Amino acid sequence: MTSSELQNLTWGKRHPVRSRLLDAQLWSEFLAINNEMIVTKTGRRMFPVIKTQVTGLCPGDMYTVFLEFVQVVGQRWKYINSEWSPTTTSDPATKNPFYKHPESPNFGKHWMDQPISFAKIKLTNRPDNPGQTHLNSLHQYETKLHIVKVGDPDDVQIFAMPQTRFMAVTAYQNEEVTKLKIKYNPFAKAFKDTKVKSEEKDRRESQDVYQPALGYESNLNFSHHENYNATTSDDWLTQYGGQREPMNRCQCTACYFVKPQVNHKKCVPINSSGQEYEHTTYQPASYSWTQLGG
Repeated sequence: MTSSELQNLTWGKRHPVRSRLLDAQLWSEFLAINNEMIVTKTGRRMFPVIKTQVTGLCPGDMYTVFLEFVQVVGQRWKYINSEWSPTTTSDPATKNPFYKHPESPNFGKHWMDQPISFAKIKLTNRPDNPGQTHLNSLHQYETKLHIVKVGDPDDVQIFAMPQTRFMAVTAYQNEEVTKLKIKYNPFAKAFKDTKVKSEEKDRRESQDVYQPALGYESNLNFSHHENYNATTSDDWLTQYGGQREPMNRCQCTACYFVKPQVNHKKCVPINSSGQEYEHTTYQPASYSWTQLGG
């Protein structure tokens, strides 16, 4: 659609410009527990993402869209006893806490046809990062939407969004905020899976995973055996290997997992319904300590 065609679209000043914050319910959940946003030296994206739906603009006019980060209170905060408390110190507000939407400037029709998303914003605590928004850590912010008509700087629409209030931090302080981020942020899935795997690994390591071999005499207690010497680990393995691997015994699978038998003549395989088979001679097997479950 050309510029002249856009100008011919029906539009009247009687329609006020309005802006509506999308995902308001999600923002309210975070606001209820004092939302936090990470700021880093390299920049960190926001979650939830600020998205707005705008109506009432002239379809054929050009507009530039900004997002302003307003420092709510000129005080530094600290997280003590599971709550945020203001301190007596403060940092001056940053010089240019504005983010220009990368699709600006654009026609009013473009801004109204689809939600205005600020998914590409990156928050930093360094003032010299080009293209990123500099915020003071441990200070509270909320955002305002600015819609400026190109060629007429006096024609400005400003919309406050108090639901987006948050605390700028270098690491999450409130565990409840962390849980909500993991719950709703699809990009936090990797972090969630890593945390679950780590917890499962800790549980496995805290349990005794050694199990006696199937069919072996489970009443043997090597820690109380009369011939066991607790100071010599090799004696333990010698006793175990001596009882498990006598010479001249059948080394087939069916016989290996039963009590050792000397001068075994015949071998009855498992599930053989009692049929006897001629014994096959095998060389004595050698097993390492790792294979034995150590």
